[in-house]
Amino acid sequence: MAAAQTLPPPLQSAGLTVPAPPKPQAPVGQTPAGQKAVGQASAGRPADVPGTCADHEPAGQAVLDALSGGNEAFAELARRSPADAFRCSSLFPGEAALAALRGAATLAPFDAVGAADQMIGRPGGAEIVALALDPGLLSRALDTGLPFYETRHELRKRLGKPELRALEIQAAKALAASLARDPAAMAPKIGALLDDMVDDPPADRFHIAMALSAEDLFGLIARIGPQLYTSSLDGLVNILQIQLKQERRSLLDLARGERTRPLWADFFVATVGGGRAASLFGTNPATARDLMRESLRALLPARDAPVPGADAAMVIGALADAMDLDNRAVRAALEDELAVWYRGTGETPARTMAGLAGSLHATRLSGRPATPAFEAERFLQRHPPAALPVLTGQRLFRNGINVQLMTFYDDPDGRASFRGFLRQHRAQGWALHSQSGFTVAVSPDRHGRRIVIVADEPGASDAGRAAAWDWMAREGLTPSIVIHRGHSYHEDSTMTEIAPATALVFWGSCGGHTRLRATLERAPDALVLATQNIGVSTVNEALLGIIENRLLADGAIDWNGVWREAQRRIRDRRFASYKRPDQDSANLAFRAWQVRAAAP
Repeated sequence: MAAAQTLPPPLQSAGLTVPAPPKPQAPVGQTPAGQKAVGQASAGRPADVPGTCADHEPAGQAVLDALSGGNEAFAELARRSPADAFRCSSLFPGEAALAALRGAATLAPFDAVGAADQMIGRPGGAEIVALALDPGLLSRALDTGLPFYETRHELRKRLGKPELRALEIQAAKALAASLARDPAAMAPKIGALLDDMVDDPPADRFHIAMALSAEDLFGLIARIGPQLYTSSLDGLVNILQIQLKQERRSLLDLARGERTRPLWADFFVATVGGGRAASLFGTNPATARDLMRESLRALLPARDAPVPGADAAMVIGALADAMDLDNRAVRAALEDELAVWYRGTGETPARTMAGLAGSLHATRLSGRPATPAFEAERFLQRHPPAALPVLTGQRLFRNGINVQLMTFYDDPDGRASFRGFLRQHRAQGWALHSQSGFTVAVSPDRHGRRIVIVADEPGASDAGRAAAWDWMAREGLTPSIVIHRGHSYHEDSTMTEIAPATALVFWGSCGGHTRLRATLERAPDALVLATQNIGVSTVNEALLGIIENRLLADGAIDWNGVWREAQRRIRDRRFASYKRPDQDSANLAFRAWQVRAAAP
């Protein structure tokens, strides 16, 4: 029989009382005495939830208004908001509602198909879905083409292959035409759809992009690249490369094209920022140099043009990242072109931007040789990077305790990451205490130091997070480290946890690098460890474990030591996308440009 876990003594030095063990829970299926089961009325029957539609989601205000307005109100709802009428049709029984739905299906067949599962559950609903599946109705209702892709799963289940293929061809043409007419409005919608399809097989997910020309794909990446999930950006870049080959064109053609040249700067920043610099510049040094020349012209402003601080920092960081390539010949071509441009430009803000990019690149060469032309410009001496904040023990510990806030979210990956967090720290002898909506993990004492991690429990949502902050306030604890352990679409929720005094922020999500500016706006003296591309739970666990051990052993974080150990222990190739905070081009660029802007 295993020995009971020994809890660490109270951490009286910080006024922290180790949380009491969780109260015994009733077995699954039983309700503690004196309490009602969640979702049950006092008689033991399920509680009725008024205004809940057949998809178990709450009805909106328009549906609630129709519920109280009778048949005429529902008929008006079906005309004005057919999607809501179909989704919540189970709340409106009777022939009058059925007639209104039948009429709506002829005008908005995709809305009826999208709610097919809800519709089939009501009398007469299957007949209406069958009506909506008429190929002629669907063809006339394609609009921008997006309705086809938004209802693709239902259409695939309910249409024959010939009809589905014919409709898809029409949808692809409609989508391309809509994007050409109004790219600024359509690009975010297409991007949102791609992100929403994150769990679909890649062949299905990116089918929508296969209908677009190289110029359309280029414009899509330029307009929304930084906002996309990393996997969405990767897919679009891959398809763009395929499409360029089919059209017998190149990225250099796009950089020089009359229609595409105005978007090249945005495309460059999005592509390089997404970790695809190698795809951008390829393997031909001559072509890479030409492309760098065009990029410098697009990225760096004319002599008298204003330079917004945020944009300048992003450009500086992107230029430095672009040169950080493994292909030595291509890297040399980019270094030479930057040196030539810098040498031939007068004292302007643009020259300073190029100089800072060269300086950042020089700091990251790590013994790799640069070209003589690049070395001759002495970028590092002329444009020294700003000093980064140092994570000293004074910033990280208070009374021997380092406090970390770790956020998890209620989705399959979030729950799996939370289980991994508990498993890892339990195996290392940490004390784990479950509270109402959060868990506190307390490390064993080492050299008079301890770590306290306050972690959200998936599913506890805002109430659990508020309870965690209340508990920390009572204990007099302030987190110096904030760690995001969720998908990128949860980042906004974690952002609110970052305070001005936060010393380190860890973005373990895909593309966390895009949150750098917003993070530094909330915590100007923080270091940021983020992914430039794909974040992986196993890499997060290993890297955070190394940081925890360094904190306990040294009372500070030495990034040289952390990265040496991480490179030795972490075999996953995706670790390469994690940006070391003290060598992160964008982080350094933001600070360097701030220093330059503040100079008299």
